[in-house]
Amino acid sequence: MWQFKTDEMKKIILLFVAIVFSINVFSQAPAIQWQNTIGGSADDMLYSIQQTADGGYILGGLSQSNISADKTENSVGGNDYWIVKTDAAGNTQWQNTIGGNSDEQLYSIQQTTDGGYILAGHSMSNMSGDKTENNRDTALLTYDYWIVKT
Repeated sequence: MWQFKTDEMKKIILLFVAIVFSINVFSQAPAIQWQNTIGGSADDMLYSIQQTADGGYILGGLSQSNISADKTENSVGGNDYWIVKTDAAGNTQWQNTIGGNSDEQLYSIQQTTDGGYILAGHSMSNMSGDKTENNRDTALLTYDYWIVKT
C-alpha cells in the first residue's frame, strides 16, 4: 500500500490543483474583439491579410461583384483583384478593384517600405482595364503571374 506523509500529500494535491488550473486557463479561447463582413452581391474571396504600419489591415483577394453593398467599384471583367484597407477596428478606409477583361485572382498582398502595396496573383486577361501587357498564351487558355505595385 502507498503511504504518504502529510507534506507529500499536500505537495501532490497542490500539483494536481496547479495542473487543473493551468489546463483550464490555457484552454480558453480568446474572445472576439471585433468583426466585420465585407462584400458585394457576387463572389468575393479573401486570400491575404496583413497588418499595416498604421495598425490597420490590408486585405486582398478577388471579387466578381459590381457596385453593391460594400463594393464601390464595378467589376472590370470576370474575377478582379480586390484590395480593401481597414483601420485597426476593421472599418473600411478605402478599396480598389484592379483587373482586365478576363479573370484575375490575387493571392498575396504586402505593404512596401514606401507605404504602397505589392500584389501578386494570376491573370488570364490581355491588355484591357488595368492590364498593360497581354497574356503570354495567345489562345487565352492559361494564367500568367500578374504582379502589381501601387
